[in-house]
Amino acid sequence: MPDIKISGYTTHYEDHDFSTPWVKSEVVLIQHGFGRNANFWFQWVPKIANDFRLIRRDLRGHGGTTDPENLPWSFDRLVDDMRDFCDALDLEAIHLIGESTGGMLSVGFAHRYPDRVKSLTLCNSPTTIDAAGQRFFAGSHSSWQAALEDRGAKGWTEWLVDQPGTAVFESPEERAWVLKEMARTSTKAMISYSQIISNTDVAPMLRELTVPTLVLAPTRSGAAPLDGQRKMASALPNGFLAVIDSKAHEVYWDCPDECVTAWRDHVTANS
Repeated sequence: MPDIKISGYTTHYEDHDFSTPWVKSEVVLIQHGFGRNANFWFQWVPKIANDFRLIRRDLRGHGGTTDPENLPWSFDRLVDDMRDFCDALDLEAIHLIGESTGGMLSVGFAHRYPDRVKSLTLCNSPTTIDAAGQRFFAGSHSSWQAALEDRGAKGWTEWLVDQPGTAVFESPEERAWVLKEMARTSTKAMISYSQIISNTDVAPMLRELTVPTLVLAPTRSGAAPLDGQRKMASALPNGFLAVIDSKAHEVYWDCPDECVTAWRDHVTANS
């Protein structure tokens, strides 16, 4: 699948469009969350790409996207990277889906570039990783970053998926696949990204968002509790809440049919 060099590094993305070829399709861009990559959204491709152009982008240092040593990490830089990606692909207006901490970046993008977002969907997204969340991700270590440094991306992920409220697997094969994919994220990228999302809170931006925004809220998440999801939706001037009975945090993975149905209703109502 395609790679494109933007902002000083190579971004990997997946691009699918099985809609009517002589009709210009609306574009859906999915931005994954911490430690994951575009492959985690494979279940959504046949459900959306039949009548939308669906693009899934790997974040810097995640999946197939590189992470240059000389480029600093910052929240504003990551949002600008999303803009530069859209510019490079001539994406003028998109339906943006942000998952978990990718939702934080998506809020930043929609806040800064509202004319470029037709609809916004925040899927199991926090507004920040607060002190309690950082302690959770630190485990027995002094900090989240110390845990990542000590365990490495692979070891930390193996520890994480065994914690309550993070993931529920149907088989050993599913667990092995998730661990393999998350191990494609570099330890350096995880540490850098964790520092950004622990020191950024997009909550003040919510009240200023004019874009129609759907909050896909899992009922059982250790990182995005339901009460926080309700507060997020109520803070949005044009917000909508869809509570999905999830197994754990990854509601888009556990309940793709329910999530896509809610998403399609949201897009149709706000087209």
